[in-house]
Amino acid sequence: MSAPPQINWVPILAARAQNDRDATKLYAAALSGLIAVFITFHTSTYLWRKTGLAQGPFSYSASLNFGFFFVKVDDSILALDYVLAARAGWLAVANLCLTVFLSLKNTPLGFLTGWTYDRLNSLHRASGLMTSALVVTHAAMISAFYQDQQPSRLYETKQYFGILAAFTMFSTVAVALMFQHRRYELFYVLHVILFIALVVFICLHHPDITQKVMIVIFIAAGLWILDRLVRATSLLYHGINNTATLQPLPSGGTRAIMKKSPSGARSGQHAYLWVPGVRYFETHPFTIVSTQPLEFVIDAHDGFTRALHEYAVKNPGVALKASVHGPYGHMPDPTAYDKIVIFAGGSGGTFGFGMALQLLRDLDAAVHRDITVVWVIRNRDLLEWFSPYLESIARAQGFNISINITGRTELSEKVASDQAASTSKRAVSEDRVEMADSPGQSDAFQQDLILGIPAHHGRPNIDEIVAQILEGMSANSRVLVLGCGPAGLLQAFEQFGWSSRDFKPRVLASMEGIHLRRRFALVISFLCELGGEGLARDAMVGAQA
Repeated sequence: MSAPPQINWVPILAARAQNDRDATKLYAAALSGLIAVFITFHTSTYLWRKTGLAQGPFSYSASLNFGFFFVKVDDSILALDYVLAARAGWLAVANLCLTVFLSLKNTPLGFLTGWTYDRLNSLHRASGLMTSALVVTHAAMISAFYQDQQPSRLYETKQYFGILAAFTMFSTVAVALMFQHRRYELFYVLHVILFIALVVFICLHHPDITQKVMIVIFIAAGLWILDRLVRATSLLYHGINNTATLQPLPSGGTRAIMKKSPSGARSGQHAYLWVPGVRYFETHPFTIVSTQPLEFVIDAHDGFTRALHEYAVKNPGVALKASVHGPYGHMPDPTAYDKIVIFAGGSGGTFGFGMALQLLRDLDAAVHRDITVVWVIRNRDLLEWFSPYLESIARAQGFNISINITGRTELSEKVASDQAASTSKRAVSEDRVEMADSPGQSDAFQQDLILGIPAHHGRPNIDEIVAQILEGMSANSRVLVLGCGPAGLLQAFEQFGWSSRDFKPRVLASMEGIHLRRRFALVISFLCELGGEGLARDAMVGAQA
């Protein structure tokens, strides 16, 4: 009896690998097509409004991965579970490269689509989770196959590195879930270390460069390194003869005034601040309040912000060597809207007043301005943080400011003396008026005039405020709503859009939330079609420090 013919596995495995590479190329081509779609829609505001583009990337990504999981699958010789396990691994590598691309601070998509890294961050997280899911699929299926067919393969050195790579990937996700919102500095350091380890372990898992896995990983690592070099170069360039003058503010605030400003900086954007005299190896994002000169108002939490405030308290007025890289953030054209509403919570006033100052510069007197600023604070100490901007904006034509104080504290002696001094310039009343349940106020009980600006005690009712603004607007009028503050403020925006029965919102773009250093920024573009399809909205987010 003759022996069964020996199967030459080399060409079979090579064909399987080629199928995986072809499928990955198709996946990359599809992603390139998605980017092209972004660019095309960015050039046409009309098409942007008429399509559900912002919902597309999430569903498109999931559909692509599911579809390409079964594209060009040949199980005529190799077992189907082995072929699909290998396919999951290749898609995981491709998604890892995409995840790195979406994390770049200096992303080319910022120039091509208007979406800077802060708006892409949600896609970065979604892509990272997709990569993790594919890693789980790959590890489970390939382990089951080897355990059943070739147990000895599980003990190869490169398989150990595959296990380490999977463990590192899961650790990256776990660190993000546990520390990103609680201990951002710890999260950031661990995120970088784990990414570097992941790249090394994947290369050791597939050390044969002819398999081309290492080539994709080298591309991802190269993008990451290039982005770091660009940021380092920006820091060095903007650090030439540059300093930050630190001024302590009450309730843990710090004002940092830069000697030099990066070109193109606009109030309401954010930049990464580097003060080596406080923390040498750390840069942190903060909102630009003013650009003449470049100014940050920073709330002390922990880590760098706490160290910066303590340094300013001990050395008020000190000028330290500093630099920035940025600016980042993209805002819609204000002239395209009939009304603009800005909500700010606490130290989120850096974004709110920064945007108001930029609007004051962008919209000249010839343009009809209808801009409302609603600021919610717990105590009056924060008034000193933004008093110069409050006065400038309050005097501007077409601007309305409302201050909402949630804490029931009495007027401080400092604020009282400031108001008394200001009476020589303009009449300022300090009368308290008992208030009933007025529109736009929940549990409101009294009202002050601070520097001539209405100051309500109690939390504002965002639903009622936005509803009042939209009331009486003609069909196709447009309202831009901007907001920055604690998580509750962002949730109030979301709840308004979903629960308002009067306007029946039709969602054109998904809501995106970016949580950096305990604050949110949200931009919602309302398209008011009172005579037609209801209320559509387009959401954009800018990260705040």
